[in-house]
Formats: sequence, C-alpha cells, structure tokens
Amino acid sequence: MNKLTQPVPDDEDDFGPELSGAEMDAWIARNRDAINESLDQARREHVEGLSEPWNFEKMLAEAKREFRKSRQG
Repeated sequence: MNKLTQPVPDDEDDFGPELSGAEMDAWIARNRDAINESLDQARREHVEGLSEPWNFEKMLAEAKREFRKSRQG
C-alpha cells in the first residue's frame, strides 16, 4: 500500500509557506522508500498494461466540471 505524501504547497492559505530547499531535501530523505515503492508499482502496472495513457481532453473536461461545481456552491 502506498503511503500518503505531502504535496509541495501551491497556496499558502491551504498548505502554509512553501518548503525551503533544505526542508524539501529532508522530506524526500524521510519519504524515499515510499516514493521509490510508488514509482516501482507504477512501472509494474505500466508493464502489465494496467496503466492508462493521459487523455488531455478528458482531463480538461473534468477540470472544467470541477471548476463549475466549485463556483456554484
């Protein structure tokens, strides 16, 4: 099972200030095993044909739906 990882903050209101280079390096060092396992799993799934290529049009349509939904309420 993959462990949840913390994203690089995009918005200080939601995630706090962006990590410094040293803080990011420390985070990567702490999470190296989980990151590598996640990458290994993704590679295995790709080789086994379980992954699906990204469809930009589908991703854009989904983002537009989410945006409209967030604006409505």
